[in-house]
Amino acid sequence: MRLRSLTLERFGHFTDQTYDFANAAGRPDFHIIYGPNEAGKTTTMEAVLRLFYGFPARDGYGFKHQRKNLCVGALLDVDGQLTRLTRLPTKTANLLDAAGQPLPESAMAQHLAGLSLADYRSLLCLDDETIEKGGEEIAQAKGDIGRLLFSAAAGVADLTTVLDRVQASADDLYHKTRRKTRVSELKRALTDIDRLIRDRDTSASAWRSLKKALSDAQQSEAAMRAARDAHHDELTMLATWRRALPLLAQVDALTAAVADFADYPIALDYDPDSIVDMVAQDQRIRADMQRLTDELSDLAAQRDALPDDLADVSLPDALDALADLQARDVTARMDVDRRRATADDAARAMAVAVAPLGDGLDPLALVLSPEAIDALDAARLTQREAMRVAEDQLRELGALTQARDDAQAAFDAICAKSSAGTGITAILDQHDAARLAPAHATAIAAVSRAQQEAQIACDALGVQVDDLPACPTTAGQAQDLVDRAARLSQELAQAERLVAQHQADATAGDARAAVLLDDAALVSEVALRDLLAARDQRWAAHRAAFDDETADAFAAAMMQVDTALGARAARAVDLGQLRQIQQSAAEDRARGQTATAEAKRLSDQIADVQEHIDTAAQSVGLPAGLAPADWRDWVTRHGEAVAARDAARRTAQQHQATLDRADALLDALRPVLDRGVIDLAAALDAAQPLVKAEQATRSAVDLARARLDALQTDLDQRRQQADAAVANRDAAQRAWRARVADLLGDTVDPDRLEPSLTPLRTLRHEDDRRRAAESRVATMLADQAQFAQAVSALASDHDVPEGATTTETYVRLREASQAQARAAERLASLTAQQAQARTQLARQQEAQAELAARLVAMAAIFPDRLAVTTLDGLRQVTRDAVRVISDRAQLAESQTALLTELGVRNIEQARAVLADVTRAGLDTRTDRAQSALAEAERALTAAVEARVAAAAALTQVTGDADIAQLSEQRATLELELESAIIDHLELTLGHRLADQAIRRYRDSHRGAMMTATEHCFATLTGGAYSGLVTQSDGAAETLMAIDSSGVAKGVADMSKGTRFQLYLALRAAAHAQMVAQGTRLPFFCDDIFETFDETRTSAACRMMEQIGRSGQAIYLTHHAHVVDIARAVCDTPPMVHNIQD
Repeated sequence: MRLRSLTLERFGHFTDQTYDFANAAGRPDFHIIYGPNEAGKTTTMEAVLRLFYGFPARDGYGFKHQRKNLCVGALLDVDGQLTRLTRLPTKTANLLDAAGQPLPESAMAQHLAGLSLADYRSLLCLDDETIEKGGEEIAQAKGDIGRLLFSAAAGVADLTTVLDRVQASADDLYHKTRRKTRVSELKRALTDIDRLIRDRDTSASAWRSLKKALSDAQQSEAAMRAARDAHHDELTMLATWRRALPLLAQVDALTAAVADFADYPIALDYDPDSIVDMVAQDQRIRADMQRLTDELSDLAAQRDALPDDLADVSLPDALDALADLQARDVTARMDVDRRRATADDAARAMAVAVAPLGDGLDPLALVLSPEAIDALDAARLTQREAMRVAEDQLRELGALTQARDDAQAAFDAICAKSSAGTGITAILDQHDAARLAPAHATAIAAVSRAQQEAQIACDALGVQVDDLPACPTTAGQAQDLVDRAARLSQELAQAERLVAQHQADATAGDARAAVLLDDAALVSEVALRDLLAARDQRWAAHRAAFDDETADAFAAAMMQVDTALGARAARAVDLGQLRQIQQSAAEDRARGQTATAEAKRLSDQIADVQEHIDTAAQSVGLPAGLAPADWRDWVTRHGEAVAARDAARRTAQQHQATLDRADALLDALRPVLDRGVIDLAAALDAAQPLVKAEQATRSAVDLARARLDALQTDLDQRRQQADAAVANRDAAQRAWRARVADLLGDTVDPDRLEPSLTPLRTLRHEDDRRRAAESRVATMLADQAQFAQAVSALASDHDVPEGATTTETYVRLREASQAQARAAERLASLTAQQAQARTQLARQQEAQAELAARLVAMAAIFPDRLAVTTLDGLRQVTRDAVRVISDRAQLAESQTALLTELGVRNIEQARAVLADVTRAGLDTRTDRAQSALAEAERALTAAVEARVAAAAALTQVTGDADIAQLSEQRATLELELESAIIDHLELTLGHRLADQAIRRYRDSHRGAMMTATEHCFATLTGGAYSGLVTQSDGAAETLMAIDSSGVAKGVADMSKGTRFQLYLALRAAAHAQMVAQGTRLPFFCDDIFETFDETRTSAACRMMEQIGRSGQAIYLTHHAHVVDIARAVCDTPPMVHNIQD
């Protein structure tokens, strides 16, 4: 899709601003929108986005026109089909077609390839900020080819910043080596809450009692409130009935009022006021019909007064037919003598013209056609040109022969002085020394740097590179050991704290129980069981003996049991507390034993971890007893050393071929240089003087040979050209004489004719003038005779007397014709007026019939018993119908209001509700309900006071409330901890999936996008960088640029402007990929060449032209020099749209 034209009808400061992008067939679709600052370039781009995606809820471009009046339109070219669309800022139906009809949003969305507004801005709208972020992204990505390609294709200029921000957010939530993370803080807070709960977990019996009292008070308050609300509801119902009684009376009255008009229509299908208009229209029609009848009578009388002989109208037509012939007669009378003089003068001029060609020549015999004269002149000019060319060729042939002889002598002299070369240039070319030298220097530096880095890494371990031992554990396993040891140590400390805490709690519980048991008034469970056993024994003895002694003993035992039970009942609270204290002490001792076992298990696991580390450390020569963190650090340094050693070996292997080529070149140079050389650089420096001397001698010989060969080639060509020119001259002379003889025979000498053909042209001209004058004289005489004959015949046919001359007779005929025409015009006028009057009369009759039909149609809605046949009758029944319809509407409103008040479905139910209701009864019930409501309000107030007092008493007991609050805080912390862990997992997994997606995108698009980027980058930098390559760096690949000298350069070594150009090349390649996938949409660039010099601006303009060959490229700028450069460097100058025009 492309923009064929864009119209900013009302947008920003524009009103009816139109850009015509024309048809792009056969030319690049590259456009420049030029204008000064604040002219509206960015406004234009924003208008296109509004057209594609609609207006936002708040639009900053509604400062000149109100937002509701904004409007943007365009003519779109979609695969050759033109579609005009308009976008409005309304919420619905805001996309219109050419006819102003609303279209669904899919009509536009189907052409946008699924891109959202944000996608379009990032992919197809480039500005300074995007280019700036893109350059920073190249630096932050450190040349990672996957991130660069994905960033350019997705339009995310700050991809690395986004990914780093995601990783930082994940690390802020949790990182296994960091203590100040969100998860760590939440875990510490959770531990503190658990400690506080244990410290404050005491008896809550008093709190439970007060809690129950508060609950009872709340229930009582709810009951009182429900009673109060019931009285409120009763008062509301009574008020409803009071309002419903007059409504019911009004319904009954209206029902009786409309009862006699049941057959009247429900509604009028016409306006009642229109009857007045119909009466006025009827009166107006009757008056017009009478006026038209009188007018027709008057016109008929005027027509009857006209002459009867108006049927013959042939004379005007006959005179009109003679108009042309009459004009020719007038011309002949004035011009015939002058034409005869012209013919005589032309004959005399012909005799004068032929005199220079010879004596006694007949001028008429020498008259030639213009074509023959032109052919003769062409032969004469051809002869002259052939003679000039032959003369020039012969002169230049002599000069070139002399120059060839001089060059031959100079070449022989140079060859005699030259000596045989050493052949050193051939050696250097054979080994490609120009590219090998920088590659060899790079290889030496790379290998040396890699070996140095490997040795530094091994020095940190205290070993040489070749003696580096194998590590028994990986870095991940070492970190797992550190994490496990730290976790076990933390759990062990926690377990030991729990053991001490549980033991202290159990001891404290035993002490509290002992204090309660020392109170003599408190009967323990054991003492109560003893008293019960004694009572049972006395009862058994009394049953056996059944005497007074056993009876007294049993009675005493019973009294002791009753006393003990009474005492226990009086101290029930203390007994309950004693049981709770004893139970808590037992539970604390059990928990202490469990915690002790857990501490033993954790100690054993910590010992296992240390033993594993000692075994691994001793296997690589380290002493036992290393801390887990120290062992992890050693493993990390060992991994770095292994990586550096392997990198050094890979570097040496990668550059081995270059080093071998350098040794071969050095071996070839040593015999030629005739002295000892140490390395390749010294050998190349020594070879330079010999190379320059050999090149100078070779250049001189080559130059002399080339000059001699060029002169000999020119001499051979010139000799052939001279021979051809002489032959052409002779042929042209023969052709000239043959042409003269052919046209004029032997009457004229060719040599006398050759200087000029003016005599022949003069003869031709004067002969044409003579023949034209003689022909005109003959025609004029014939026209005069024909006119006289026609005028005489007309005068005879129409009884008009002839005059003394033909002209006088013609004048008499014209006067008769004019009188006849005036009478005919009067007849036609009267006829037309009659026809118009009859038409108007017919229209008034039709209007009268329509009015009558309308009366019948309007009366049809009324019952037949009314017999409405006149407008007055219709007006009367309409007045009655309006009143009845109003009463019916009021009746419906009253019924609706009544049903709504009572909450019933029909009027019968309403009557049933109000059947026994009277106003006096309502007054009595209302008074009773108001009294009951006042009593309920007082009871509710008392219940509220009781509930407030219970709540105040509960707040004085804070122990269990604090525990509950702490428990809620603990639950909240657990939820926050769970949320933080989930957020960390989402961020971490998202980051890993993004890396994998970038790597897959790199692998699938590297070839095509790298080729396109390389071509654009070389163009943008003016050849300063000739190519792009990738270098493996572990799992990633790094982008390297090859400069003009063949040296590879990383993105970190590029200037800021060069990184901008590399990002622009990547975006251009991404656009080419979109086009290849079938997405062609307008591509906008907003003044992004500001940091480019003129050379790179020229290259960028050519790149925009290239984008325009496959899509539509639109560049917005306020720099006039960019417009000039684009016009100068592009193969086809872009279309420039000046906003000022």
